[in-house]
Amino acid sequence: MDSSQRAADGPLADLHIVDLSSYVAGPSATMTLAQLGADVIRIDPRGGAPDTRRMPLAPDGSSLYWAGLNRGKRSLELDLRSEEGKSTVRRLLAVGGQGHGIVVTNAVGQNWLSYEELRRVRPDLIHVHLAGRSDGSSAVDYTINAETGLPFITGPVNMKEPVNHVLPAWDLLAGLHAALAVLTAERMRRATGLGQSVSLNLADVAATTLAQLGYVADVVVNGAHRRREGNSLYGSYGCDFAASDGGRFMIVALTARHWKALVALTGTQHAIAGIESSLGINFADEAVRYKYRDLASALFAPWFARLNSDETRAQLKASSVLWSEYRSVEQMATAPDGIVRQSALFDDVDHPGIGVYPAPRSATTMSGWSAPASRPAPLLGQHSDEILAEWLGTMTTEAAAASDALQLSADGSGR
Repeated sequence: MDSSQRAADGPLADLHIVDLSSYVAGPSATMTLAQLGADVIRIDPRGGAPDTRRMPLAPDGSSLYWAGLNRGKRSLELDLRSEEGKSTVRRLLAVGGQGHGIVVTNAVGQNWLSYEELRRVRPDLIHVHLAGRSDGSSAVDYTINAETGLPFITGPVNMKEPVNHVLPAWDLLAGLHAALAVLTAERMRRATGLGQSVSLNLADVAATTLAQLGYVADVVVNGAHRRREGNSLYGSYGCDFAASDGGRFMIVALTARHWKALVALTGTQHAIAGIESSLGINFADEAVRYKYRDLASALFAPWFARLNSDETRAQLKASSVLWSEYRSVEQMATAPDGIVRQSALFDDVDHPGIGVYPAPRSATTMSGWSAPASRPAPLLGQHSDEILAEWLGTMTTEAAAASDALQLSADGSGR
């Protein structure tokens, strides 16, 4: 992919971002921006950062994880241990123009990548730094999640041990915060001419997210002690049911209309009315549906148990019940009616060494702009010469040597 293959007509095409991050949060932030047209230069040390080899791997050993998080970027490989490599980074950030001078990094203990040091080469630098904790100490999504309390309310009701979820939610949320921070800081710089030092950390992202969802206030104000509820939906009605052939379905009734449809579908009107009359309750109230969820689920379960998955699916499709069938990752990715194949955002890309696989465009759709077709991630160092020539007007040592050799051959002096 050369520079002409970028989403040059994207809404962020005038932004040029240096990505010195690895793993999930930083790369996901810059990929989000790249998919909207930003020119993102992913810089790796010689041989690649550790995440270039992270599982899952393709048959040729390439990291599918790295390929997934670095699509739409250009790759520059430098010796970041050498002064020459560090100087190249500084020169890239010193390039003039409103859309330049932006860096995203999660480096720890590398003073030369700090805001204070890098702003020496560009006073209006936008520097976004992602950390594990607010004190700058290291942490990753999975260690932060252990502190949130969520593993003790995840999993089967009778379990005592913590259960970790498999999605790096805090990384991904931090990445979105970082992408928004880049845009906010760049807008401020346009208005004031001032650069920005932006700090984000996973611990704060986790804490603020849970506070926004009411978890913190519930403890402080109500003295609440959340417990595991299995697959039930906290605060409303939601439960999973098994069909006669073992297929499982998640059913949700957020509103009185959803509830009425579920009761009608399962033919439990009289039984539900009897419970309401005997207990003096009304299932139209969401709090009531949550409190008496087990009682209601026991009435609904026989209806599901009488039908196989095909029959259950057909009945649910004809209703206004909120539902979904539990599926494997394989089904999600490859089934004709799976959410990947059903999405209009995926294109098949051909990645050298990996092969052809579906990759998404930006999840953001706009009436005034259509995202270009998905592109594979770059090969490590693929654009080194191109970037240095385009941004700095220079060539790598290897390219310069090759150029000299060609010149010598052309003028005959190399014979």
